[in-house]
Amino acid sequence: MRTRAAPHSRIFAGDKDFAGVACPYCGSEDLTVQSLFGGSVSEVMFRCNGCKTCFNWVKWRGALPPTAHDSGD
Repeated sequence: MRTRAAPHSRIFAGDKDFAGVACPYCGSEDLTVQSLFGGSVSEVMFRCNGCKTCFNWVKWRGALPPTAHDSGD
């Protein structure tokens, strides 16, 4: 049985915030966004189209997202 990709997987397929994300198992960058929230709200769940495994990736590459306080206003 073939599963269909979640609707948001197409929306975020070319998201620049996900550029350079690679599968930790096989190194492939051919990924599909499975869920915008993985084990926590700070993670995205990807599915590797190469080795067919799922993995969580931490958003914001180790830094917190910008806030109003960061803008200097």
